[in-house]
Amino acid sequence: MSSSITVLHQLRYLDLSLSYFNYTKIPAFLGTLSNLRYLNLSSASFGFGGSIPLQLGNLSRLKYLDLSNLYLHLAMSSLDLSPATDWVHKVNMLPNLKTLDLSGCLNLNNSALSTLFHSNLTQLEILDLSYSSFNSLLQHNWFWGITTIKELILSYCGWSGPIPGALGNMSSLEVLYLDGNSLSGIVPTTLKNLCNLQLLYLEENNINGDILGRLPQCSWSKLRELHLRSATLTGELPVWIGNLTSLTYLDISQNMVVGSVPFGIANMRSLSFLDLSQNMLIGEVPSGIGSLSNLSYLSLGLNNFSGVLSEYYFVGLAKLEYLNLSQNSLKLDFAEDWVPPFRLTEGHFGSCDMGPQFPAWLRWQTGIYALDISNARINDVLPLWFWVVFSNASSLYLSRNQLSGGLPAKLELLFLEEMDISSNSLSGQLPANLTAPWLRSLFFYNNNFTGAIPTYVCHDYFYEINLSNNQLTGDFPQCSEDFPLLEMVDLRNNNLSGEFPLFLQNASRLRFLDLSHNKFSGSVPTWIAEKMHDLEVLILRSNMFHGHLPMQLTRLVGLHYLDVAHNNISGSISSFLASLRGMNHSYSAAQLYTHELTQQLVLIDLSSNGFTGYIPKELSSLKGLRSLNLSKNQISGSIPDDIGALRQLESLDLSYNYFTGHIPSTLSDLTFLSSLNMSYNDLSGRIPSGRQLETLNDMYMYIGNPGLCGPPLLNNCSTNETNPSANQEHEGSRSSLYLSMSMGFVMGLWTVFCIMLFLKTWRIAYFQLLDQLYDKVYVQLSICKAAFLKKCGNKDI
Repeated sequence: MSSSITVLHQLRYLDLSLSYFNYTKIPAFLGTLSNLRYLNLSSASFGFGGSIPLQLGNLSRLKYLDLSNLYLHLAMSSLDLSPATDWVHKVNMLPNLKTLDLSGCLNLNNSALSTLFHSNLTQLEILDLSYSSFNSLLQHNWFWGITTIKELILSYCGWSGPIPGALGNMSSLEVLYLDGNSLSGIVPTTLKNLCNLQLLYLEENNINGDILGRLPQCSWSKLRELHLRSATLTGELPVWIGNLTSLTYLDISQNMVVGSVPFGIANMRSLSFLDLSQNMLIGEVPSGIGSLSNLSYLSLGLNNFSGVLSEYYFVGLAKLEYLNLSQNSLKLDFAEDWVPPFRLTEGHFGSCDMGPQFPAWLRWQTGIYALDISNARINDVLPLWFWVVFSNASSLYLSRNQLSGGLPAKLELLFLEEMDISSNSLSGQLPANLTAPWLRSLFFYNNNFTGAIPTYVCHDYFYEINLSNNQLTGDFPQCSEDFPLLEMVDLRNNNLSGEFPLFLQNASRLRFLDLSHNKFSGSVPTWIAEKMHDLEVLILRSNMFHGHLPMQLTRLVGLHYLDVAHNNISGSISSFLASLRGMNHSYSAAQLYTHELTQQLVLIDLSSNGFTGYIPKELSSLKGLRSLNLSKNQISGSIPDDIGALRQLESLDLSYNYFTGHIPSTLSDLTFLSSLNMSYNDLSGRIPSGRQLETLNDMYMYIGNPGLCGPPLLNNCSTNETNPSANQEHEGSRSSLYLSMSMGFVMGLWTVFCIMLFLKTWRIAYFQLLDQLYDKVYVQLSICKAAFLKKCGNKDI
């Protein structure tokens, strides 16, 4: 066809039916005829092997399109077919169609799905509607009546409801994809009619019951792949599963399958992929698995398997590349000189017993790129050959063992992305030179490393840096690089010193910062909120910070965990607490950046500092607050009456301050309160009771407040707390008495003074009386002194 037709810009009607085009492809330039309303290509001799050009989708004014008797294969994936309200009927006009691909199409009209009463698609073999958002019931659809379909692909379409029994009518079906939907109920018994079934994808659905028990027995010898991951399977693995001798792929992971693995699994010699992980399987691993010579992928992790695995279990697995035995009660007992027949690319043995000696057989796994031997009960020196053998690995997990020794001074791990050697007994200095350009996490915590922090921590690719619980000393290196990915820094419990690390100014995405239990000093910088505006957790406790807590911290709208306890920080907390906007919402754990330390999700701890001021009423707006500790400061004033508005509060400590007045009765509204300390203040009145406070009956929560009475204290309010009006009258009488006595004393004193001042005879007589009294006292004291000395002298003789 000549492209000169494109000059007909006003063309609206084009009929090329029954034309001969020497089996060439439909020309793409037809899509430039923007005014076209009618296009008929039926029975034209275009090439069967071609596809409909995407440019036809530009014909936005097209109302009629006839492609009948034209294509055996129709591929229109990833198109917007929203204008095509009757697309099912249009497709039904292609009786010779063998393949229909509408995968990923947008806005397919669901109302047309069940309106086809008679299908002309008698030759259709492949139907692909995957990744198209139908979001409707699966059972009422036009394609169930097409018995010629061999491959039905309905993955990730939003289908719901049960699998219809009409599925059994598709007796020619060989491949069935129903994965990634919301199908529920049980698999229909008509599935047993699918005797030609070879591949079955039911993963990621909510299908209940025993799916394996519904598999067509007539297809056992033909079944090649079963994809049943996360399909809510229950029950046990059937004994007859060994009869699926043609099966190459079996995945039933992430289900609720119980019982043990049948020994007949050893008969499935064609298996290359076997995944039974994340179920509730028990017992020993069948030794027959070792005879599955084609097996390249074996995953048994996250079950309840037990027993001892020797090298006999793996003697026939020469093709094995992936092995996952993690999170089971398995003991791997291999001879020290054993050379495995396989070469792994991934090995996952977390929480298996591989010790106490370091597993020597790993030195033969030179091609491995992911290794997990965490919590494997290894109590041995980490051998130097380990870093040579696994120099090309991308993931290394060795945490929670008893590995000892040191790390090489120079480590070159060019492909490493994740490494965790935490919670061991490694010692010495950190490697002076670590070359790992793709490393995202630096996990050296919970060891005995000493010395300074090396400069490679300035690597700009880090997401997390955790060097906590070591014996590191000195200042943090001065890094000039930006840290655009860094989200977590944990340096707690070391001997680090210096001022607040300046490199954090370049960590704009930081969400978690813990510098606690070190010797950092200086003031808390004002730039934290500006430079680390995403910060959610800030822990500075047990350092030597001083000065005021910058008000700029209140700009951190996501801050939900603030701990600056045990420092020398001072200043008023009144306006600071009133402005903490990040704690005025309730959060779920999924919304927060948490860490093992931050179990109290929303917390303020300002204890053991020099804060002054009072608790503002605005504190009640911090609705999400779960823990508040202001103890051991110099805070005064009364406790706000509306503190009961903090309904999420679980822990409250106001001890060792100068609070006065009564304890608000609204405290009893805190139904989650489990820890309370009001001791050593100047509180008075009756201790409130009721609700949650009835469970907090420890008297030591209130001691050091002489004016408090009532349970759990022993002070009875009936004797210590009187009627307020009577008390006021009593106080008034006492004040009048003191005033009268004072006035009488002053008047009498002035009277005597004035008399002696103006009457000379009285003045002379007064001073003569004083002289006589002085003489008598002096003489009497002299006599008593002489008698005492004489008595002491007689005793010495």
